[in-house]
Amino acid sequence: MSIRKIRGRAIILTVLQGLLLLAVLSAMFSTIISLFFSSMMEGGIGSADLSGQAAVSETPAQVNAEEPVPELTEEDAGRLEEMLAARLASIKPKAAVMWFALSLLFLMMALTLKHEWKYNLFRYGIGAVLFACCAVIFLISETGNVYRITAILHMLGLAADHLFSIVKNHKVRNVIFRVLGVLLLGAGMAFDGKTALMLVLVLTIPRIFYYIARISFSQVKLDVLSRIIRKTYAAEILFGMLLLITAFSIVLPNFELNINTFGDALWYCFAIVTTIGFGDITAVTIPGRIISVILGLYGLIVVALITSIIVNFYSETKNAGDENPADSM
Repeated sequence: MSIRKIRGRAIILTVLQGLLLLAVLSAMFSTIISLFFSSMMEGGIGSADLSGQAAVSETPAQVNAEEPVPELTEEDAGRLEEMLAARLASIKPKAAVMWFALSLLFLMMALTLKHEWKYNLFRYGIGAVLFACCAVIFLISETGNVYRITAILHMLGLAADHLFSIVKNHKVRNVIFRVLGVLLLGAGMAFDGKTALMLVLVLTIPRIFYYIARISFSQVKLDVLSRIIRKTYAAEILFGMLLLITAFSIVLPNFELNINTFGDALWYCFAIVTTIGFGDITAVTIPGRIISVILGLYGLIVVALITSIIVNFYSETKNAGDENPADSM
């Protein structure tokens, strides 16, 4: 197969993965919001029913006239139940799109990753099957246990991904984060079905952003970039810039009229150093303007210098193959 065909195929796969990730992310946010409002509405109906029963059971002498107990009329109860049914019906297509897109995403990764394909087939294939089952069960089931069942299946799909990663990568940092993720997913099962599903989906969002970042930086050799940052002392210089921003953010609210809090000062210093200049906060005193000039010049020099060094060394390292020019410094 020619290089042009390979690159064209890679571009198509990347575009498809990006579209699936966008579908998953948008449908996931919509599903979480719908579940949240549905839980609030159910809680409102339950509390109103309890208050109505209490009002009926109490005698007129026991009811305080100054604090009347709210009663839920049959008309209000019917209207709330209709709203709740409409909300629940709107969740199904969103959740189905989310799980089908997530299943296709995992299936694509299971079939297209050629490196150690057996390992990737099991790792992502299990998740693809479980997410597809979530979508089918959520669409066809009419019982209240569907939230609990789909939350468990979704949790198992993510837990399998974490466990396979632990088996492959035994680094302490990877094991700690993966085990913590599995424990958080398991802790979500202690709540009721709808809340458990909502928590599991919230814990899935960082994973989706990780996949998006991996596609965005797919052509960047992160190990080479990290070595260059260490060799050029870029991390130390950036840390020094962060300390300078923090110090000026502490000083500015003491004499600057337009900056009253540390958060506003930090936001202002960040805008100055990065030369973004939002313009929502401005310095009007002489000391504030002097600090702004110092931060602006410092940001221009440091940010431009660090960026040019990293880009130049990365380009040379990537073109040289295994040879690392940064090691010769």
